[in-house]
Amino acid sequence: MKLQRKLRGAFAAVLAVTLLLPLGGCGREQEDVSFPCLLAEDRLSVTSLFQYSGENPDCSSEAGEEIAALAVTNQSEEHLTSAKLTAKLADGTKRVFQLTDIPPGQTVWAFDRDNGGFTPANTCKELKCEASFAEELPLLADQVAVETAGIAVTLTNLTDEDLADLTVYCHCLFDGTYFGGSTYAYPVEGIPEGESVTIQAEECYLGEAAAVRVTRNS
Repeated sequence: MKLQRKLRGAFAAVLAVTLLLPLGGCGREQEDVSFPCLLAEDRLSVTSLFQYSGENPDCSSEAGEEIAALAVTNQSEEHLTSAKLTAKLADGTKRVFQLTDIPPGQTVWAFDRDNGGFTPANTCKELKCEASFAEELPLLADQVAVETAGIAVTLTNLTDEDLADLTVYCHCLFDGTYFGGSTYAYPVEGIPEGESVTIQAEECYLGEAAAVRVTRNS
């Protein structure tokens, strides 16, 4: 399905340690937020607030016009487990963006989770963030090897036992950027010892799948 993108506006797993950061933000009374805006103790860089028209991956693929969107880069050396960013606009309305499983150095386009709109005239007055980070990538690397080719994701069992009830979580990687702050979950019923299973990450059809988390539920 063809998407129309309008990019206007203010462009200018075993986890060793999980770091929870308190609420922080950009913006002062009577002033607009300037970009780039650094959040989460400078771990996240928000480079722009812009408009997007098309299907919103962060709102169950609901279509919309001039949806509020943020470009965010994890500029830390840690895995961003989750983040909630709230933008307060000049008219008092708020736009909320949710990020999940963003590796170090990766940029993501996140869209308002309720398909709320944005216009350049309705400037951003405040941008706040709550975030949590982890030192290690949550890919169960000691149990499975993960390879991607297009939207095909292959998991190989590295253990000496059968693995059952796994879930692999993927982002859609589009031109080097994650398209949407949310991940897609794909269940894997089982992988026999020494064998591989391939799933198709159909929701990542715009680009390619990027596996960011593997969980074992049993």
